[in-house]
Amino acid sequence: MTVCIAAKCAEGIIFGISDRMVTAGDIQFEPPATKIFPLTTSIVAMTSDEDAALHAEILQDLTSDVADRVAKAPSTWLEVEFVTELYLKHRNEAKRRRAERDVLFPLGLDSQTFINKQNTTSASFIRQITSELVNYKLPGMSVIFCGADPKGQHIYVVHDNDIGCYDDIGFASIGIGARHANSQFMFQGHNPNSPLAETLLLAYIAKKRAEVAPGVGTETDIFFVGPALGSYSPTLHEELRKKLQVEYGKILNNEKQAHKRARSEMNIYVKKIQEDAAAAAAATAPTTEQSTDVSKRS
Repeated sequence: MTVCIAAKCAEGIIFGISDRMVTAGDIQFEPPATKIFPLTTSIVAMTSDEDAALHAEILQDLTSDVADRVAKAPSTWLEVEFVTELYLKHRNEAKRRRAERDVLFPLGLDSQTFINKQNTTSASFIRQITSELVNYKLPGMSVIFCGADPKGQHIYVVHDNDIGCYDDIGFASIGIGARHANSQFMFQGHNPNSPLAETLLLAYIAKKRAEVAPGVGTETDIFFVGPALGSYSPTLHEELRKKLQVEYGKILNNEKQAHKRARSEMNIYVKKIQEDAAAAAAATAPTTEQSTDVSKRS
């Protein structure tokens, strides 16, 4: 349970923001560890998952793979899309290992022996086991990959085994608080050409709004990357962070006052309608004398 947000602005900077909440069964707490994983000095991942241990294993493999590639070609900047696809490769490797353990091992098989027995085992058995391996389900996992590469600044989102590019949308959110966060961006009409200051404030507001969702923590980590290569910065200046808190507090206070005024005005308006309706009903109702005359005639 979490919320992770990435937003791009006109200046080519991407802001990332997340909480720290960890949920495992009926245990829920906010450890000091962040959900932000810098893979290079230009590419960052943020995670949301149903199995933190499994996701940590996948990210470990991905981090090691990326580090090896950077070490072998230090002058070559990896692309955000490539790293996103690399994540899927390691996710599918983790899926294969677990499918082998859960489906094949109980039968005294592994991947190689299963292949070797293709010609000596019944076709129906092979089809059944193959189906179980292909359809093996991992716990739900989502990741935002964002950063700068030689092609520009990018935001990619992985939901389980699907990849989506959010460059033209200009923002993306994952986790249980994603709908709350996305609604803020949509309501404000955010796009990749929105100014830097507005984008930073909106990303902060979106995270704070998402805290209403169960499982979203109040701790807030913020980073930015871009427009230049190698520009990842893991934190904001403390004065800037305080300014965001102050301005958000002003927004909340103004909203409370506006709602209070609106409720008062609506109460007055509805009361006037009710009074007018009562007066109109009284004016058209027959008097007691008129009612008596009518009964006599009838």
